[in-house]
Amino acid sequence: MTQVRDLMTPMPQTIGFDISVEKALEIMKECACHHLPVLDGGKLVGVLSDRDLSMARHDSNDVKAEHLVKDLMSDAPIVIEPSAEINTAIRTMLDNKINSLIVRVEGNQPWGILTSTDLLRHIVEKT
Repeated sequence: MTQVRDLMTPMPQTIGFDISVEKALEIMKECACHHLPVLDGGKLVGVLSDRDLSMARHDSNDVKAEHLVKDLMSDAPIVIEPSAEINTAIRTMLDNKINSLIVRVEGNQPWGILTSTDLLRHIVEKT
């Protein structure tokens, strides 16, 4: 059975919680990614997604340059074990209505990220 470690992106691009939203947008564009694990002193404290940014734009009609990542991030990232089966990851994402999971490593460091895109790519490659 396929495990999370087989599909995840190891050591994804991360961002600090006190970085501007403007800089976060630049990083997402440069990395062509939709999710950034958020760190505070090397510790995982949240996840910022393009959906968080879109919702903020919709709610305020404008995400201000002075907004910081900590103002918009999801501060309860869901973490999964690298040995978890893919079906468990899919169920976790569906149950929580999210598109990414942080893959655990010792010390709560973001070791990897698994996204809905990774899962869809896997399904397409299997067929």
